[in-house]
Amino acid sequence: MGINAAVLAAAGTIIFSSSLAGYLPTTATSTEAIETVTRADTYTVDNMHSSVIFKVGYMGVANFYGRFNEVSGEYTIDPEDMSACALDVTIDVSSVDTNDEDRNKHLRGAAFFSAKEFPEMRFVAAGFQSMRDGTIAMSGELTLRGITKNTSATLEWLGDAEDPRGGHRSGFEATLTITRSDFGVNYGLDNGTLGDEVEITIALSGMRQ
Repeated sequence: MGINAAVLAAAGTIIFSSSLAGYLPTTATSTEAIETVTRADTYTVDNMHSSVIFKVGYMGVANFYGRFNEVSGEYTIDPEDMSACALDVTIDVSSVDTNDEDRNKHLRGAAFFSAKEFPEMRFVAAGFQSMRDGTIAMSGELTLRGITKNTSATLEWLGDAEDPRGGHRSGFEATLTITRSDFGVNYGLDNGTLGDEVEITIALSGMRQ
């Protein structure tokens, strides 16, 4: 190859390579950190998008449902690593809502929650175990009317995702069953008006801290 041909070939190679520079993948040289989202992050409960519902037997022939409108707390749930899990939820018992204000006042009173003296119900989970059906068994302590009892619950992790309005959101649903007389709530037991077992469903959505 002559000198002129070699020069032209080299020039063509440079031009061709330059034209591809905008299309070929490049290795990032930026020092900016790439954020990694994991389910083991801690989330703060979003009260607006969370629900706490309770169910109790009525007259031995029906189930009666109510709810609490104010719940707060934080949680860290990682289905792949039980040792990374934690949960601490507080429910404002004065926010009880049964679709009847007179009944709500009765529930806030001494016969049930004694809301003025004991304004909060709190569940703190201390142990987590992955189950074969994909749920998580939790053990912890429930405090109601100033009485704390060991309580177990079943948690179904629903997932986590980017929130289109900003931030990162996750959610789960946990169910626990308590014996209300263990917490000094005995109203309606002697005549069978209300059952002793109460099922509480805590359906929470939270935003990553």
